[in-house]
Amino acid sequence: MTAMANIMTATALLIFQSRLIHEKPASPEPGAHPIQVRETVVFDGNRGWEHKGVTYRLACGACIAQMPNGDLLCWWLSGSDNEPSADNNVLASRSTDKGKTWSEPYVLLEAGQYAAALTVMHIAPGGKVVALGAEWPSDLHYTVWHYFRMESADNGHTWTPREPFRVRDDENIMIGRPIRLHNGEYLLPASFFEKRPIPLAGTIAATARAASEAEALALPPDPAATAKSNKFLTHLHGCSVLITSDPQLRGLVEFGGIRNRPLGLLESTAVQLADGRIVMLMRAEYGGFLWRTDSSDNGRTWTDAWQTDIPNPTSLPALIRLPDGRIALIHNAVGGVVGEYAKRDPLSIWLSDDEMKSWRIKEDVITGGSLAYPCPLIVDDRLVFSYDRNRREVRFVEVLLPSL
Repeated sequence: MTAMANIMTATALLIFQSRLIHEKPASPEPGAHPIQVRETVVFDGNRGWEHKGVTYRLACGACIAQMPNGDLLCWWLSGSDNEPSADNNVLASRSTDKGKTWSEPYVLLEAGQYAAALTVMHIAPGGKVVALGAEWPSDLHYTVWHYFRMESADNGHTWTPREPFRVRDDENIMIGRPIRLHNGEYLLPASFFEKRPIPLAGTIAATARAASEAEALALPPDPAATAKSNKFLTHLHGCSVLITSDPQLRGLVEFGGIRNRPLGLLESTAVQLADGRIVMLMRAEYGGFLWRTDSSDNGRTWTDAWQTDIPNPTSLPALIRLPDGRIALIHNAVGGVVGEYAKRDPLSIWLSDDEMKSWRIKEDVITGGSLAYPCPLIVDDRLVFSYDRNRREVRFVEVLLPSL
């Protein structure tokens, strides 16, 4: 057993002082039943966590998975202060009581030559836990990801050594959480970052409205541009999917390649509809709204993406199929102006009972702060999710939904 595994095993038994945020009903529309949420603080970077002379404060991109024994494992990008940074690594915490209390944080992935991240944790048949993580050069601002896999046979307490793998030779792809398709295959939404031969030079507002790469390249240079490069101008951000029939998530093959928005599409989330179509919603940088693409052949080909009417302040959305058949969308339902950012507040839950033709319930469930990166999960037939607040707190949320 490695030294890191020993640390993980020991610290997972220590119960951290989780702080309960009171149960809070959202404000319902007249005649509607409110969505209720109950929040628990998993990690409080405002107070900080000391480890090997470093005070960990950053809390970014909190994710959650249920282990084969029922434990919940929550992990997030951390470090001393900000991201991207060379000291960014992955902290984690465990709950043995379905999220009521959480262990003291521990280091799940150490930073080394590069920063570290963990984007996928998947439970394979037989109880094996498969994790996909990456080492990434922080000075390249999330445009290069050196991926590896790890496996655990003891509910995430210890892990095999990192096993590098590549999906692309340029290693310019970020891998998202898998969904199981009707045909038994696994589909993982992905974001890619392709360096442009000629960087775009127009203003952000104008580039956000450009309908094609040629139109964006023809824009006059931004007179207020600084020497610091903008990755959305130097790299084309787009979305694709990785597909495999292997429940161990080996043999991933890339399909698609949505590139039809110059300022970029990324951080996609997917769900399969009852008729077999797969819908992918994407963050659009300075887009004001979420964008969408559909596949009718199990992810092999995709439509050009288009702007939906779902407002978005440039943030990650999360789709999930509920046990009762409805589809839930957790996102920041604000924005609505192309070319402008908006604050990631509130965090909202929208519910569709007609396969995303409409959203019958739209509730703002959490307010106050920068509320980002929701990661949903079904536990005991109920919706829960994690998210990060103000880049300083990781919170776990239990959701009580109105009946169908």
